[in-house]
Amino acid sequence: MLTQLREIVEQVSAAAELQSALDILVNKTRAVMGADCCSIFIVQSQQLSLMAACGPCADAIGELSLPLGEGVQWQVALREEPINLADIHQHPRFIDLPGLCDTQLHGFLGVPIIHQRQVLGVLVVQQQQKRFFDESEESFLVTLAAQIAVVIAHDEAKGKLQTGLHLGICQHFQGLASAPGIGIAKALIWNPHVELEQVGIHKAEYPARQLVRLDLAIEQVFDELDRVSLCLKETLSGDTLAIFDIYRHLLKDPLYLQGIRDEIGQRSHTAATAVKLVSERMVAQFSQMRDPYFQERSSDIRDVARRLLSRLVQNEVDQQEFPDEFILIAEEISAATLAELPRDKLRGIVSAHGSHHSHAAILAKALGVPAVMGLNLPLDELNHSSLIIDGYSGDLFVNPDSSTMQRYREYQAQESSLIDDVMHHEQGPAALEDGVEISLLLNIGLGEEQIHDGLHFDGVGLYRSEYPFMLQDSFPSELEQQASYRAILKHFRDKPVCMRILDVGGDKLLPYFPVVEPNPFLGWRGIRLMLDHPEIFLQQLKAMLRADQGLGNLSIMLPMVTTLHEIFESRRLLEQAWKELKEEKEGAGEEITALPRLGVMLEVPSLLYLFDELAGKVDFISIGTNDLTQYLLAVDRNNTRVSPLYDVLHPALLRALEPLPVLAREHGKPLSVCGELAGDPIGALVLVAMGYRQLSMNRMNLSRIKYILRRVRLDELQPLLKQGMAEESSELLRKSFTDYLEFKKLGGFLRAGA
Repeated sequence: MLTQLREIVEQVSAAAELQSALDILVNKTRAVMGADCCSIFIVQSQQLSLMAACGPCADAIGELSLPLGEGVQWQVALREEPINLADIHQHPRFIDLPGLCDTQLHGFLGVPIIHQRQVLGVLVVQQQQKRFFDESEESFLVTLAAQIAVVIAHDEAKGKLQTGLHLGICQHFQGLASAPGIGIAKALIWNPHVELEQVGIHKAEYPARQLVRLDLAIEQVFDELDRVSLCLKETLSGDTLAIFDIYRHLLKDPLYLQGIRDEIGQRSHTAATAVKLVSERMVAQFSQMRDPYFQERSSDIRDVARRLLSRLVQNEVDQQEFPDEFILIAEEISAATLAELPRDKLRGIVSAHGSHHSHAAILAKALGVPAVMGLNLPLDELNHSSLIIDGYSGDLFVNPDSSTMQRYREYQAQESSLIDDVMHHEQGPAALEDGVEISLLLNIGLGEEQIHDGLHFDGVGLYRSEYPFMLQDSFPSELEQQASYRAILKHFRDKPVCMRILDVGGDKLLPYFPVVEPNPFLGWRGIRLMLDHPEIFLQQLKAMLRADQGLGNLSIMLPMVTTLHEIFESRRLLEQAWKELKEEKEGAGEEITALPRLGVMLEVPSLLYLFDELAGKVDFISIGTNDLTQYLLAVDRNNTRVSPLYDVLHPALLRALEPLPVLAREHGKPLSVCGELAGDPIGALVLVAMGYRQLSMNRMNLSRIKYILRRVRLDELQPLLKQGMAEESSELLRKSFTDYLEFKKLGGFLRAGA
């Protein structure tokens, strides 16, 4: 039955339209389950309409609708659970429905079709025989109902969009917030490259000529990527530009190129056909991987193939005139394609595929372009429509009405005004109105050090060392790491710099070090992985220690610590690396910088209950609220199905955080908060009211939080916190602090700083 289930799901998913999918489902389900009748009812205007059926009830399709509450089918929908009856005639809600031949059918099993808590319809199987359906049959039908729910929901979203476009109605859709900002402009479809699907299967009369054409196309694409990188060189950091190195590596990949050449030389395919076939195989292979990082790499392969095909099929890329303002919409967008667009005219990007993991999202953030991705819509129908995209929340508005447009224009103006005001007040320390001093630290990565010049801050609270690892195709050498770390430490030579040990696993995987696990967020990641590979750990430690020589501003932080033994083992390796470096330096007659401070990022709930022991074994503690919230609430914040449950102001999290500042002071250990909570306007005020005096965040949030802190008082914040902590949910606490910020004329930061 499992094999048959897979076959049905595949055929339903591949159906071109909803009615075809429904027809496939009822026919296949009836055959597999040996039922006499299978039917699907869809909720429409508070009625259950028969949309698909096979068996004796097929003649009633499109003719039968059940008013709200009538019939056993409605009971399935209203109760939101399966109903399994040996004889439907005995149910108190049974009615003889014309066209359904209910007088002949007795055995009944109905399951609700539900998508994101909304009942969309009911899937029913019936038999003439009086009998209950067994557990395996019920599970089978429940699984099919879950699958068809996605198809129906997509079709309804498509219908909603098409109706809205036709009538000019403002439509709202929810996607993934992938790059912050607000974009308002007309939608534009732009794809200058040939798609894989557009290329047919053709044989070559002279394969040798096709090999020459392939080599020429590869050379042309190399030149194209070089031009794109050169145009962005003055705008982006070196680490961000390294995204384009992945494209270059693929164009040199012997496995990829040899596969194409074999298709030409051994099977006599044209160069374009060979690129299509090999690329499609690789795209399919990567798309089927469980890991999001590898899934996103399929888009890199597809983009390189598009560029090759554009050279092979049409020789040169078509040029297009762009309007003065536009939002790019596409099924999928690559970083290289995004880089080719005129930045002065681009107001945002919307794509059906992609997430904040994608290279396009990374580049969009670096360029300051709002992005919303993961929209399950036929985006090609949006071309030339008026759009508003909210890169903070993931909202997309199509054909916005005047009130929505005015609201978002005000948001834009407010955002611009606040940013200008904030930038004029960046200098000087952060202190509350009543003189309480707050130390603000920076979170950096991806070569961001240059963009912080001119900003006053107290140090680097987090340098994410994993990004240089993630943007290469092999482990960087000790010398490469040393050069990267040295640049950071030297740039901030007058400030403390906390470097986090390589933190990969979960949603951050290395392309050359795959880790396939059923539950990666609870698996082999962070310090667990590094301790299992001391050769990698020691190499990174030595690179950091060498980079710190003559500077002495390095601190090292351990990620994903669960047990005290992990700290003991990490300190042992740090001391080993330091002693080896000391012997080397002393042998050369040189002095060595003192052993750096070692701390932990508290992000696993177990450490909350070991805080006293933890404080005795480390030099400092930084609370990583992102993962701590995720683990404490058992919510994957990247999962759109449960992300609404991810609440950084959840009472459980606040009660866990509240006693820690006092405990840290008792042990004489510095305590900071490093996570999105620290950079959130309300979150920062809550933390300060609790007693936290060190907050670490990104540059833009630091400027905004400093601006806010200088305009509030501790004796005003503490009563708000006390009142909010007594509540069972975060809603009243959030409202109290929101009202306070509005009273202080700082309410605009609740959107611009989101």
